[in-house]
Amino acid sequence: MKKWLLAIILVLSMVGLAACGSDDKESSGAEAKNKLQQIQEKGIITIGLEGTFPPFSYHEVSGELTGFEFELAEQIAKDLGVEAKYVETKWDSLIAGLDTDKYDFVINNISINDERKAKYDFTIPYMKSIAKLAVHEDSDITSLSDFAGKKAAQTVTSNFAQDARDLGAEIVATDNLTNSIELVLQKRADGTIHDQVTFLTYLQEQKDAPLRLVDGDVSSTDIAIILNQNHSEFREALNDSIKKRSEDGTFAAISKKYFGDNIISQ
Repeated sequence: MKKWLLAIILVLSMVGLAACGSDDKESSGAEAKNKLQQIQEKGIITIGLEGTFPPFSYHEVSGELTGFEFELAEQIAKDLGVEAKYVETKWDSLIAGLDTDKYDFVINNISINDERKAKYDFTIPYMKSIAKLAVHEDSDITSLSDFAGKKAAQTVTSNFAQDARDLGAEIVATDNLTNSIELVLQKRADGTIHDQVTFLTYLQEQKDAPLRLVDGDVSSTDIAIILNQNHSEFREALNDSIKKRSEDGTFAAISKKYFGDNIISQ
């Protein structure tokens, strides 16, 4: 009799555990479907960026966070009816922060590529990135083909590092763009590849810097916000904001403030 009772109790326990597991799965599924609702109920959206990447995101002398993509993110947060909270992270671990839900999305001049699309989701593009090669003004590098076998100062997991590899260059690892340019100016690296507008902004601010852009575009890619997959409602809300502000001139005004021109995707 005791054996029968034990057997019944064991079966009921297993059923209960299975039900709990099912509830957990349903709860998890509900969370995935309602990412946008969760953010709006909380009133805060958490955004990942570098914060050391002028003019996209950087700190004023006062210490205040600012920049082109910072202002885009601020507008998007307003459109969602929430407050933006920023988590500054080094590039090499920035996108990986999505894996642990460190933030809700990342905005950091991130190009859309197949490798990233296999794991993450993207919004519609808000701009196009044209990659250029910068060298010391005394360098004998006059064309992109001259960069083969040279040393490229790059953050190792960036799309620009891959551009450098494609040109046959050897990567010298750095933490950010500022470090990369410093190595080139110190002649500890032969060049660095980055976004054209970033270089133009740098040269505008550092007029005496012995830095020269090599003729020719290294690559051209669409830039978008990156987020985790399976949050279609959230992604579409971001898309709606990007589309609206690209069409009404809001993003164009921000672009002209930082670059002197409108680089927003039309």
